[in-house]
Amino acid sequence: MGVVGRTVLGLALCAGSARAGDIYRSTDAAGRTVYSNGPGTPSDAGKARAPATSSSREGTDDFSTSASLRRQALERDLRASDHRLRDLDAQLATLARARMRNAGGSEATGGVRAPATDVRSDEEKALGAERDGLAQHVAEARGAYAKLREEVAARLGGTPSWWIELPTRDHVSGRPESANAAR
Repeated sequence: MGVVGRTVLGLALCAGSARAGDIYRSTDAAGRTVYSNGPGTPSDAGKARAPATSSSREGTDDFSTSASLRRQALERDLRASDHRLRDLDAQLATLARARMRNAGGSEATGGVRAPATDVRSDEEKALGAERDGLAQHVAEARGAYAKLREEVAARLGGTPSWWIELPTRDHVSGRPESANAAR
């Protein structure tokens, strides 16, 4: 058997024996949870620990994981909604400019000036309705994000290090709220 064959055989035997044992959970000096294949850490030599089972700490870890995943999903949804809102705003602005440019009268209006602010195309109306619905969705998602933050802070005793605050945005003007305060 060659060197490669013996190496592969040795790795397979080591991997098999590592999977066969129990997984133990302990806490190090800094208070972090440590998982290992033996009871405790070298500094815990006198304290034997049971294999990892469900406990209140594990429940907190599960809640933290679940909350983090929900926060990430809300953040992705808000990011996609913000992107779509910017696209809609750009389309609406382009249509409004075209409407204003053509308001001076054309062959279609018989050369008569039409009030451009009151005449919106069906496309503009549809985009405006979509934008209003999306802005409402963003407001609801931000509310769910704030509620999740309160739930996490109450359950974990404060805001965890993995929590990332969302930048606030005024979905009426499309600018960050801090820019609106300066106006």
